[in-house]
Amino acid sequence: MICFPMQPERLLLVRHGETDWNRDRRIQGHSDVPLNDTGRRQAIALAKRLEGWHIDALHASDLRRAAETAAILGAATGHEPRLSAHWREISFGTHEGRSDPTSFTEMVRNARETGGEDFATVRARLHAGYRLLCEQHAGRHVLLVGHGGTLRALIAHLIGLPPENIENLSLRGNACLSIVEFASGRPKLTLLNDTSHCPQ
Repeated sequence: MICFPMQPERLLLVRHGETDWNRDRRIQGHSDVPLNDTGRRQAIALAKRLEGWHIDALHASDLRRAAETAAILGAATGHEPRLSAHWREISFGTHEGRSDPTSFTEMVRNARETGGEDFATVRARLHAGYRLLCEQHAGRHVLLVGHGGTLRALIAHLIGLPPENIENLSLRGNACLSIVEFASGRPKLTLLNDTSHCPQ
């Protein structure tokens, strides 16, 4: 579990909208794939949902699919997205671009063999990004736009879930909303993978 002396009051975690690779069930990782039209509509729908919500800052991965989603949300919430490589998806090396039935956990476990990132590398990257976020926004409400793999890893780390159990968390919905709230500094997952705002 990540515990710093000062933490945000509320984290709104958003997975990016759909891409063509999501639609075709291809592994994306660090591959810089843009949103498709469906993904933009999903982001617009979420932006409408978030209008009027208390949000103090907007952070996002610098990969295009997350940055584009964040730009749409930022236009609705009045915040310029702060882009960072800390929040990038996990690199899956030579698996990227493939439609691979291998489980997420297995791909990360074997990442060194494919030129990707292992759990330790991903955890260190997310931990560094989260520390900066805490220093900048302690006690605030922060919207973070990222990716299914890294957001699950962050949630798991926040609530003390072992990395090998990360697949027990589902963030399959594009433009899904999850919420982590902090009571006395202890993170509590109060919403996960909510896509009720998305067009059917």
